[in-house]
Amino acid sequence: MAWFFLAALVYSSAGFGGGSTYTALLVLSGVDHRVLPMLSLVCNLLVVSGACLRFTQKKQMPWSRCVPLVVGSIPMAWVGGSIPLDRAVFVPLLSVTLILAGVLLLLGGQTRQAKESASEPVDSEDDLLANPSITPDRKLPWRSSVVLQMALGAGLGLLAGLVGIGGGIFLSPVLHLTRWGHARDIAATSSLFILVNSVAGLMGQTSKHAWSLSEIAVEFQTHAPWWPWLFVSVLIGGQIGNRAASSWLSHRTLRRITAVIVLAAGIRLGWM
Repeated sequence: MAWFFLAALVYSSAGFGGGSTYTALLVLSGVDHRVLPMLSLVCNLLVVSGACLRFTQKKQMPWSRCVPLVVGSIPMAWVGGSIPLDRAVFVPLLSVTLILAGVLLLLGGQTRQAKESASEPVDSEDDLLANPSITPDRKLPWRSSVVLQMALGAGLGLLAGLVGIGGGIFLSPVLHLTRWGHARDIAATSSLFILVNSVAGLMGQTSKHAWSLSEIAVEFQTHAPWWPWLFVSVLIGGQIGNRAASSWLSHRTLRRITAVIVLAAGIRLGWM
């Protein structure tokens, strides 16, 4: 449970839910593929709800800009979660998804840093957070197109629903690479994106198996008997992280650690 607690603590401090890392850790724990997405999505909800509340209370949620992304993702996350997948399909899809997420985390930060160095006197994401007056490049037309943003949200929502994660791990690198906005705006948008997709994906997962709440509890107990401690761990870690917004671990370090964990799980799944 220590790893889940640490993941929730670190992710929540940056406005994320940590679904990809929970999924990776659950994979390494040998949890059944039918139960795994539900556990990961509930963990997401327990963690990211606090981040959304924090951004909203501080009036840092860019509602007018993030609504198209979120609206486009909700129905597709439900569709993805409701699609029945055999283990023979789910495992390779999850493997490819985790590997892609890990690569995006590794390469996304390097590319963004190069762009920032060339265009602005900014060294890191933390500097962007500390200097909200910095105006990102706005030449890319997709950022002003509601249709294109809804399409992006729909595609990422579908993928998130299929594999049982919130999708923020895909959205955030895309927004950073296209210089969609300030780091704080992207973190807030990603947290809301994860929240709504986790809810929609969880609804899709439950409808797919037609399990009642009591049946879900039985499945959790059968395949992951330690699930209550899992939820308590991520809840406590998420609350601490949301309040502390810890500065002892930089966003770049977080990105690298997450990439290693996610890549390891994806590669291991690919060999199974």
